[in-house]
Amino acid sequence: MKTAAISELPNVWTDILSWVSAGEEVQLTDCNKTVARVLPPTPAAPDFLARAQAIWGDQPDGTNLSSLVEEGRGAR
Repeated sequence: MKTAAISELPNVWTDILSWVSAGEEVQLTDCNKTVARVLPPTPAAPDFLARAQAIWGDQPDGTNLSSLVEEGRGAR
């Protein structure tokens, strides 16, 4: 994890943005105390229903999507 002092922000802001875009968390400090964190964005959750519909359509062959997914997973 990277740290940056609040007093240095104008000079290191581009570095902070590059660290965060690379997936790093950056702690912002004031008098050696953490006052804020800059985090990379949380990835969006996958849209499983849209993926299934793209593969099988809205209602394939009279079988509901949950049954097709179970079938695709196979025996556990």
